[in-house]
Amino acid sequence: MFTKLLKHEWRATRGMLGTLCLVCLGASLLGGLTMRYLMLASTQNAEHNVIVVLNVLAMVAAMIVVAVAGVAGLFLYIGRFYKSRFTDEGYLTFTLPVSTHQNLLSSMVNSAIGMVIVFFVICAALCIWLMIGFTGIPGFYKTVWEKLPELWEGFLRVCDQMPWKYVGLFLLNVLTGSVCELVVLMLSVTIGSIIAKKHKILAAVGVYYGINMLISMTCSATLAMQAFSGSEGAQMVFRVFTSSAVMTAGVAVAGYFLMYWLVDRKLNLN
Repeated sequence: MFTKLLKHEWRATRGMLGTLCLVCLGASLLGGLTMRYLMLASTQNAEHNVIVVLNVLAMVAAMIVVAVAGVAGLFLYIGRFYKSRFTDEGYLTFTLPVSTHQNLLSSMVNSAIGMVIVFFVICAALCIWLMIGFTGIPGFYKTVWEKLPELWEGFLRVCDQMPWKYVGLFLLNVLTGSVCELVVLMLSVTIGSIIAKKHKILAAVGVYYGINMLISMTCSATLAMQAFSGSEGAQMVFRVFTSSAVMTAGVAVAGYFLMYWLVDRKLNLN
């Protein structure tokens, strides 16, 4: 049943997700073309001022679209969570023959999958943008191809000198921080929907800022303790990264079980 619920969540969001991805890729295409024109204009000393200004405006607009794509995707999934659990649709959702854990996890997993897709689409959009834009530099790709062996050797040297322990800790922090942010958002929506009768979204925003303020104060105090603990250099960086990962993972776990308890015990569907 959990698989069916997950499929239902995916079907409910795939249309908007696909539109968002296409808009992001279209913006990258526009940005790449405008970047290419501007580079060609600069090398050829073109003086078409109006066209240059229009291209700059179009490139800025494309930057804004690509930059907000991740935030828009997050709003899409949090909005879906609110609509499917705390509006009239919630009456149907919570009457399905699934446990509360399955109900919450289906939304979390679907949101995580969607945000990963948005992340890779943004990365692809930036690659398309740069690949098109750099064609405005005469002989750019020919030069890169000729220097490819040298660039590869430099990349291998960087990999040999890379402190992989800290890279792994950084990636772990990104993972735990992302999960923590998703849980905090869903928890804020849950609390806001339970305590407020009318303005549930405004209540959720207030709860979100309150939770983040509490987390920020705790993190700041922990980092201050690490700074005054006598550790220096790499040891302090290691301890800070480790403490951050543990705290964000702890907040994510605690936030999830608090959300589960609220939905299971405090949510009134009548």
